[in-house]
Amino acid sequence: MAFIQVTKARNPTTAVSSRTVKMRCSEMQTVRSTVSGGEPSALIQNEVLVLNDDKRRALLQKAGISSIIAIGAAEVLAIKAGLVIPWNKLQLLRRWLKSSGISLAGEERMREISKQIVGDNLKGELAPFSFMLPSGGEEIKGAPLIYIPELVAKVVHLLEENERTRRLTWHEGFIPASEVWIKIGGDKGGGTFKMNFQIVNIATPNSVHNTCVFCCFAAGDSVTNLHAALDRFKDQIEHLNGMKWRQYTIKIFICGDFEFLSKMYGLSRASGCYPCPYCIIHSEMMATPLSVRGHAAQRTLETMRADHQHYVSAGSIKRDAQKFYNCISPPIFDISVCPPGLHITLGIFTIMFTLLEAVCCNLDLELTLHATDVDSSSFSKYSLELQNLPLLQAELEEAQQAQENFQQMATYVVLVGGAERNPRAANLLKQAADKKKHVKALETQVRKCRAAVKKGFNEKEGSFVKRLDSALQEIGVQRQQYFGGAFIGNHVHKALKEMDLILSRDRDMGMKGGLSKGYLRKYCHVRHFTIIQSCSDQVVPLSRNLTLQIISPSWQVKQTGCCTMKEIRQFITRLISCSIKENF
Repeated sequence: MAFIQVTKARNPTTAVSSRTVKMRCSEMQTVRSTVSGGEPSALIQNEVLVLNDDKRRALLQKAGISSIIAIGAAEVLAIKAGLVIPWNKLQLLRRWLKSSGISLAGEERMREISKQIVGDNLKGELAPFSFMLPSGGEEIKGAPLIYIPELVAKVVHLLEENERTRRLTWHEGFIPASEVWIKIGGDKGGGTFKMNFQIVNIATPNSVHNTCVFCCFAAGDSVTNLHAALDRFKDQIEHLNGMKWRQYTIKIFICGDFEFLSKMYGLSRASGCYPCPYCIIHSEMMATPLSVRGHAAQRTLETMRADHQHYVSAGSIKRDAQKFYNCISPPIFDISVCPPGLHITLGIFTIMFTLLEAVCCNLDLELTLHATDVDSSSFSKYSLELQNLPLLQAELEEAQQAQENFQQMATYVVLVGGAERNPRAANLLKQAADKKKHVKALETQVRKCRAAVKKGFNEKEGSFVKRLDSALQEIGVQRQQYFGGAFIGNHVHKALKEMDLILSRDRDMGMKGGLSKGYLRKYCHVRHFTIIQSCSDQVVPLSRNLTLQIISPSWQVKQTGCCTMKEIRQFITRLISCSIKENF
């Protein structure tokens, strides 16, 4: 047993001077050393651990030790790259973590490390690009351009990294065992154009984590701008195509939407007479069955270059582009084109959904006519304007594209041949001015047509069409509201799952309060529908007990009996199939 002299305190520690605090701490050190057997630090650690989390955090904050965890600059930079977040979002994350006692390294130190890592692997400059003016003209001015100068080294580096981590795959023999495939694509969005490449020999080749942007510029994706940014990569990309890496041969493909492929391969536009980059087929023959029109001649890089030479020899007259299969400029890269599988499936799915939406819209129109007694002449005018609107919009888009093409060709002619007394440039500018007048006239027609449609009936507000949107949201499909309700690639995979095409079991289909039996029978009799409700309620909730029977002279589709989810899916599938046959 040991006796220790301890001074009795008259005032609390928070109310005494710093000298007194030091004396008390020294006295407690003596006490802790005696009580702990000569290990006062271990005793202090255990005293802190005995406290609960809140008291421990409050104690450390009062002591001025607010950050108990510090993460270095290199680690934070790796977190930023892994989460794919910009600097401003990292700043918000830093503030939030600081409130929980976690300190991140400063942004200045992180940028220094980032510069050391990037080194000469990334370059930026102010390059000349073409911009359309509001008045319809075009000007050339500087815009930011960022790119990877050594593209070959970057591709090889990523291949080595994926080989080291054993991520390379040949997709069960889909890719030849002796080859490695890489696809190059581009897209414009958010005011910038991004050119990227993806290694196909990865389990998820389309993932954002497998996409490497090697060129980015803040301008439009016109042919002139693509040449200004991508001509520097021509030799490197053509060197990569067929290059040996280890025991494999690298093959390069170009992918993208139809408009991008048309610009990359020198075709006038996607709405031209010969728009296909794969074969020489007239646009009017595309809808003709293969058994009737037969196979079209294949389009190759050699035929594209030859057709372009003939086009130049004939004077490069834009209106005669169809005589040379729309090859108005040479391909930017001598690389084979990759079939746009995503865009093809997305287009087919969009057509299918549009047909289903049209059927629902027709039901809404019939229901509205019966319920509100819409004037027949007003409805006829609405239907006529509704049919004319997409035709006018398509014609307007084609005219706008033609105006832009004439303007770009004039700029290109001036840049190549000089601006002094250039008759070709003057002719192209005159055609662009004529197209501008035509565009203004079409815009007026489109505005009038839209006003008539809006005044008559908005099909998106119908009960059946609204139910389609809510059904899409239930399976996680959020249509792009800022792009006309368009779908994206993941929407196709979600919507085509087997269990997605179902009807709601326990909720009605958006019709508030349901519909009375008498009214529903009267309406369905007009539409050749027969609906029988097995329960005895006076209001039909349109739920799982609903029995459907649709008889149409043209469709010849019939579904009777109690509707299970599987039967409903099969019924809707046959209904859509017959609708497609009827419309085509």
